[in-house]
Amino acid sequence: MSKLMKTLSKAMLALSLVSSPLMAQTTTNGVTTQEAAASDAFPGLKGFLNLPAADRSQINLYYAVRIKRADPAAVKITLTHNGQIQPLHVAADGRITPLPTREQLNGGAKIKISGPASGSYAMKLHVFSTQPNGKAYDANGLTTGIRQANAAMSKIAGPLALMLPKLDRVYFVGGGNGEAEFAGGQKKPLPKTTSSGEYPAGTPYFVPSQMNGATRLHFSSTVSLAHYDNAPK
Repeated sequence: MSKLMKTLSKAMLALSLVSSPLMAQTTTNGVTTQEAAASDAFPGLKGFLNLPAADRSQINLYYAVRIKRADPAAVKITLTHNGQIQPLHVAADGRITPLPTREQLNGGAKIKISGPASGSYAMKLHVFSTQPNGKAYDANGLTTGIRQANAAMSKIAGPLALMLPKLDRVYFVGGGNGEAEFAGGQKKPLPKTTSSGEYPAGTPYFVPSQMNGATRLHFSSTVSLAHYDNAPK
């Protein structure tokens, strides 16, 4: 647990680590507590929220923490701003809610996290579509989202942007079978992941550069989330 805030403040911005400064750390009776500025604990979030709304109309972010060798229920995260303490919830899939607002990030909010010293922790940033979860998606909007996500990463990461892989596709978790519809009425099945990894095997995905002219995407099951990402390693 001695590296708890260090790992949390090294979020993966589109699959690449972006480090940030550490703050005070204490360990008492096997529990480590660390505190950092919210903008350091959630790298990239402040820069993202400070972008013009038009530059992020098709994209949003969430952060998920992965906890090993510790009971997730024993890990506590709080946000302090203007003297008010707000607990942050860690869902079963590791997703942290609510995220700090732009006002909190710009106003010097602090994040405090505590948990068993035996634990191993890592946090990843995910980029997802703002289109409503469902069985149909606008292909042009998703293509715009890929472009917005790559542009946002370049602005937020600065010189580190050269190290970031470009996002080029969208994964539709829980979508079942997917199909792309084209302007002329033609239809083409979407490819699926062949093995489990970041996404379950059989997850349909859409690569705009491989389906020029697609206008709508249809799925046999309701998509739980549409993730912008790149090809699996």
